[in-house]
Amino acid sequence: MRTKAGQRRGVRPTTFAAPVAASICLVLGLAACSDPETPPSSSSSSSAATTTTQQGSSTPTVDREEALATLLERRAAAVRARDEAAFRATLDDPTSGFGLRQLAQFQALGKLPIGTFRYGTPEPAPELSVERTAQLGPQAWVSRVAGRYSFAGFDTGTREFESYFTVVRRSDGWKLADDTDGGTQVQVWDLPRLTVSRSATTLVIGSGPASRLRPYLALGDRAVTAVREVWTAPWRARLVLVVPATATQMAEQVGQDPAGVAQVAAVTDGPFDTAGRAGADRVVVNPEAFATLEQTGKQVVVSHEATHVAIRATTTKQVPLWLSEGMADYVGYRDVDATRQRIAAALLQQVRDGSGPTALPGAGDFDPGRSTIAPSYNAAWLAVCRIVDRRGQASLVRFYLAAATAPGSPGSAGTGADADAVTAAAFGTVLKTTEAAFTREWLAYLRRLAAS
Repeated sequence: MRTKAGQRRGVRPTTFAAPVAASICLVLGLAACSDPETPPSSSSSSSAATTTTQQGSSTPTVDREEALATLLERRAAAVRARDEAAFRATLDDPTSGFGLRQLAQFQALGKLPIGTFRYGTPEPAPELSVERTAQLGPQAWVSRVAGRYSFAGFDTGTREFESYFTVVRRSDGWKLADDTDGGTQVQVWDLPRLTVSRSATTLVIGSGPASRLRPYLALGDRAVTAVREVWTAPWRARLVLVVPATATQMAEQVGQDPAGVAQVAAVTDGPFDTAGRAGADRVVVNPEAFATLEQTGKQVVVSHEATHVAIRATTTKQVPLWLSEGMADYVGYRDVDATRQRIAAALLQQVRDGSGPTALPGAGDFDPGRSTIAPSYNAAWLAVCRIVDRRGQASLVRFYLAAATAPGSPGSAGTGADADAVTAAAFGTVLKTTEAAFTREWLAYLRRLAAS
């Protein structure tokens, strides 16, 4: 599902129909971030020539920010060159807790296929407290720095990361003393005991030994193959899986509360570029929920998420959730040896009880806070299956592309009524029917399935 920051997120529910194991997934799209090398706005940039600490000492703001920018350039170059000595030289005390964490981070970065890695323009953060200033010295300050990185061979775009560095002045210049005096974001290279496993199409990054990651590598490779058999739009066919050791670490990776992802097996997370495409998605696994799945369910989850990755990379508009989630489930379940009745048992029981759907699922039907959502995913999947039954798989892909690449500015057909209207038009141009007629036939099909 294509979402932007601040919009509702979709959660893929548990399906209880044996032998298809429970499979849950959530797709989280982040709005495209501004380039961190763009100068900050006047509200956050240093327009004044000096800044005064609580101790009353004044330091030229422009000078210190320029000095920090130079320091961070050396640090980024050290990461790219894997030069530990140069990286260590940017730290105030490499033997401190912060210094040891940073060196561990450097080692983790060295295991990753880093392509782009750079810091943007430092910005002043809120001033240190009187107590912290007393600890660090009167010229100590905190800077917010946005950076960008990418994985060579896998990403076609970059991802932004945010750090808050506490900076101190020593006889040989400014040094980094801490990163806990602000809201430094947890990144993939912060995973403990980081290990990397890769194939031609899949990159798996996780905690623990390589033996723990190899099964995910196989799941990713099969998922990429499954997507390529359906999604014919040009796609680089690369998948990045992130496998933390705990659900709490998974929640940190996607910036969510642990309780909010307790029932989520995987999350697709990444920014969109200015054209509306995602080029640096990560599928982040919740290991605790994932462990409850049988092998078939695990493959369904990863193939489902890989479908989102491929579509987000090759389309520019949002579509209604029933189409987005239905397409992802279509790919996920396509090779599963189970009847539709067994997979969609939750929905068909509602139909038999007289409480089944009367329309294609809307956004609220996928909100776990408002309804039981397993039947909604069943309904979306069967709607997509019905398109394939009547018009064929190639027509399904053309239909999706017509809805997701409508002309206009990026995102102009991406939300609410706009997305619904563009999709409704695609029913006529591609499927040679109307949405209303398709819905009636689909509802009749659900009744037939429920009665069989």
